[in-house]
Amino acid sequence: MTQYLLVFALAAALAAAATPLVVRLALALGAVAEPGGRHLHAGRVPRLGGLAVLAGALGGLALLSAGGVELGALLAAYGWHSGWLLAGALTVAAVGAVDDVVGLGPLAKLGWQVLAGGMALAGGYGFHGVTNPLTGNALDFGWLGPLVTLVWVVGVTNAFNLIDGLDGLAAGVGLIASLTLVAVSLIEQRPDAALLASALGGALAGFLYFNFSPARVFLGDSGSLLLGYALAVLSIQSLQKGTTTVLITVPLLALGLPLMDTALAMLRRFVAAGAGAVLRADTAHIHHRLLGRGLSQRRAVLVLYGVCLVFSALAFLAVVARGKVDTFIVAAVVAATFLGVRWLRERASGTGTTKAPRHQADQDRKS
Repeated sequence: MTQYLLVFALAAALAAAATPLVVRLALALGAVAEPGGRHLHAGRVPRLGGLAVLAGALGGLALLSAGGVELGALLAAYGWHSGWLLAGALTVAAVGAVDDVVGLGPLAKLGWQVLAGGMALAGGYGFHGVTNPLTGNALDFGWLGPLVTLVWVVGVTNAFNLIDGLDGLAAGVGLIASLTLVAVSLIEQRPDAALLASALGGALAGFLYFNFSPARVFLGDSGSLLLGYALAVLSIQSLQKGTTTVLITVPLLALGLPLMDTALAMLRRFVAAGAGAVLRADTAHIHHRLLGRGLSQRRAVLVLYGVCLVFSALAFLAVVARGKVDTFIVAAVVAATFLGVRWLRERASGTGTTKAPRHQADQDRKS
């Protein structure tokens, strides 16, 4: 456990040290969320926080490797093609940074995300098949495997982009998901994935000190896109010991909140205004609804942290139990999601059609 705690601490310290420097850079480049108008925050809040998270995670891994841990050999032994993973992560972080500074259209960003997803495929990361836990029969995805993987990577990447609507929300959700993947990877005897998830979690913890309400810096697209991409790939790689339903269940649960919010947002917009409204920003995300019920930003975020912890506990149980219990967990989550969809559809009319405040929906407008 020492090396996991060490890389977590190193990444946290480096991200915390890098954040003030990133703040200065963002102010110099004009990557700032200005107050007034639709913005509720007081003062100018810089974006580009994802650069601090990236520096912390990569720096922590570099220091661990310099300290004697053969990280490159470890990753290679477990089938990682690190160059492709790094290229994809740098691509989404760079695209997000450009969007933070000058702004990019949603289609342009989507194109770059698809390219980064292609890099993940080139690196050999992906879903290949599942096993029916009741019969034991294997189902190979075949040519659908790359398509499923691409949809997964792009979907998770955008899910974190969408959920980054309250101070500390996306970073905290990412931290919980990262720690969940550390635990899952250790159970699955995947020290490679556990180390990478520990580094990402540590970087998020160091950044969260500056990002929790009231935020002094935002993740920006540079952070939310990077976070989603990294977790999408890590969630696949942490469970590559066999073709079981756990391979599908655990990522869905560990990343349950952002995925559910994104799916419901798209469905809600489609039901309310048709296909043309699917990419239109609104103020009916889960965090907006909590604020509408009178919760403060901080309390709303803590409530959603609690939801993430429940999903994470279910993911952990799915790995430990497997088999029929795993199937039961999937069925329970599907049923709960269905009930949530019905609840939101009944309230779709008259809600969710106005634009959100910039600091609460900094990423929603770009979905």
